[in-house]
Formats: sequence, structure tokens, C-alpha cells
Amino acid sequence: MILKPWRGMLAVFVMMALLGGVFGPAQAGPPTPLTSPRPPIPPPQPLSEVQIWDGSSRNVRALSSLKAVLLVGPIDGDYGPWTTGEKQNMELAAVELEANGVTVHRFYTPNNDWGQITAAAEGAHFLFYRGHGVYWSPMPQPTVGGFALKNRFVSADDIRNELHLAPNAIVMLYGCFTAGSSSIDNPPIDSKEAQRRVAQYSAPFFDLGAGGYFANWYGDAFQTYVRYLFQGMTLGEAYEAYFDFSPATVERHTHPDHLGTAMWLDKDFWDGKTQYNNAFAGVPDRRLDDLFGLTAMQLSPPGITYLAQPSSPARTYTVQIDSTSPETFGWTASVSPSSAGWLEVQPLSGVSGDQLTVVISPAGQALGTHQANIQIVADDPEVEDGDQTIPITLRVLDQVHSTYLPVIIGSNP
Repeated sequence: MILKPWRGMLAVFVMMALLGGVFGPAQAGPPTPLTSPRPPIPPPQPLSEVQIWDGSSRNVRALSSLKAVLLVGPIDGDYGPWTTGEKQNMELAAVELEANGVTVHRFYTPNNDWGQITAAAEGAHFLFYRGHGVYWSPMPQPTVGGFALKNRFVSADDIRNELHLAPNAIVMLYGCFTAGSSSIDNPPIDSKEAQRRVAQYSAPFFDLGAGGYFANWYGDAFQTYVRYLFQGMTLGEAYEAYFDFSPATVERHTHPDHLGTAMWLDKDFWDGKTQYNNAFAGVPDRRLDDLFGLTAMQLSPPGITYLAQPSSPARTYTVQIDSTSPETFGWTASVSPSSAGWLEVQPLSGVSGDQLTVVISPAGQALGTHQANIQIVADDPEVEDGDQTIPITLRVLDQVHSTYLPVIIGSNP
């Protein structure tokens, strides 16, 4: 039998369909990463708004062993004017970090080896990037995220799987999509799309446990945010203190993928259209020493003394056991010598933030000085000052004399 041409083609299509059913559907290739032709460019910054700081007002508790990794990707080649300008902008932040004792690792294109970057970023407290924003599917609602480095695109999953930042790390990004808008949006995006992009760009960092995400188009923004943070501002205060922030235009949302995390978007009307160019996500009321301060055990008071007569009543004291950071720890308490029957301590275990109740009973005790110690030990050996002793002194006297000082109330002439 001779098949007509259309029937022959039909037979081929049927055979292909059958084979597809046997061997499975054809697999699509991986998405192709793309960047816009140029980065987002803000208007010139007004000279009156340039931040001036002499370093005299720093009030953050001393932080040690902080580390930063700074990335600049190629924009118009490794040494084109745009790329060179972003290297200079990043260097503003680098100098600011170093002035505050932070160890800085620079990876400015062509020094963009991803293996070296991930090694340097192990335990890093700051990760900054300036370069092209990356999109992985067609406009106008693309999948976005990652870095455009020399000869390599880094995806959101690469970040999740290969970066190991310090807990509560602070991330700052400049590039299309990072704050919402891009240089190729036509027409301009709305709030819903801006929220989607910022949430998507920031999500891998929060999946890693980041504490804050800043995205801004201005060249000195990273430097200024760092300056404000080391002056003692909270993350939210630093974001709101930058000159381009406006309480009249900011939108305050919650990160859709991390519901305990704020997501704030600010915008300007530039080039005849609304552009989302200034974003923050994170925990706005945290400071650097909240995020990166060492966890130490703090006891108050450090010692207790009771002057009493044999007939004096038992007296109760409290000892506050605190953590110097938001991290909590467990602890145990013990009394030595155990024969100190005049001393009662409860509870013998707890967590930071709890109080220890100390009861001292002079009844039945001989005249003289009686001493004991309460030892409090943190369960986590990484807690600084995690093994402390509180001296307890009971002095039993025939008579206890009290001196009362007069209170003089008056006014200045």
C-alpha cells in the first residue's frame, strides 16, 4: 500500500508521539542567563546631600574578626568606564569597612574566580556586589537573581548551595532588578512586580540566614549604610537615613518567603516614569552588635554580702543571668561547699534571661563570717565568660548598726 504524502507525515508524527510516551517528554535545556545592555543609572546626586562624617560619633560596641567580601562584575568589559566607576564606588565601601576594623577581600573583575570567592566568603559578615543584574527568563516578568561575573553567571541556587556566610550576614547589591526596576523595563513595573523581584533576588541570602539586604542605585549608598551601621544605627534606621529615602513614597511590606522579615521598597520618578531604586529587607530593629556581637554570659550582681544578727530573718536576693547577644544559652548552677546549709539557691538550671533566687538564712549560725560560692556554667562552651563564680558572704554579728543619712531637699538660690 502506498501512503499519500500527508498520511506519511501523519504516521511520522504518530510514531514520534508513541516514542515520546515510551521514552518520556523531551527535556528543555537550562535557562539562559541574560543582562540588560546597561546598569541602572540614577540622576546626579545633589552636592548638598553628600554625606560628611568625621568618625567621631561611632558608638557600636567593639566588634572583632569581622570579614567582608566585595564583588564587582564586568559591565562594559573589565576596564570600561562603567566598570571602572563601579570599582571606585565599591572602593568607597571597602575603605569604610576597613576603617571600622573589617577584613576586606576584593574580587573586582577580572579577579572573579567563583571558587576563590566562595572560599573567602566562608563565615563572611558582609557580602557586597556591584554589576549587572541577572534575569533567567523572558521579560517583562522574568526570573531574577544572582551575579554576572567574569566568564560566569552565578545563579540563586549557586548562592544557596555554595556560599556559607556568617549568621545574620548583611548583603548589599547594585544592579538591575535588585531593588525592583531595571534599565529595560518598558512599560515601567508596578508595585506587585517590584515586590516579586526584590523577594526573588533576596531570597537565597535569607535562605542562608542573612540579617539584612540593601539594594540601591547610588554609588555611595553602600559606604553610607556601613557608616551609619557602625555609628550604631539599626538596619532600618540606616536605610531611612540615606538622603534618597522618602517616607512619603516608601512601601512597607513583608517578605513573602520569609514572613518574619520586613521588605521595604522606595521609588523615584525619573526619566518620566516611576522607578523602584531603593530597597531593604531584613530585621529593621537590629544593630551590628546584635547581629555579630560575641555571646557572653553576664551576671548581676557579681557578689552578695549579708550582715545579720542570729535573730535576723532570711533574706532573698536575685541574680540576673543574661546573654550579651540575641543568642540564648542554657546554664547550670551549683553551690560549694555543699555543707553551706545557710544558703539556698533555686533553680539549679535555666536559660539566659532567667533569674537565680538566692536565700540566705542566719538563724542558727555561729557568730563570724561564713562564705560560699555559686558557680554558674553555660552549657555552650562557645559562650564567652561562660564559667563564673558569685561569692556569697554571710557575716553574723552580735549587733548590726545602721547609719541613716539625712535627705536634704532644697533648691538652688
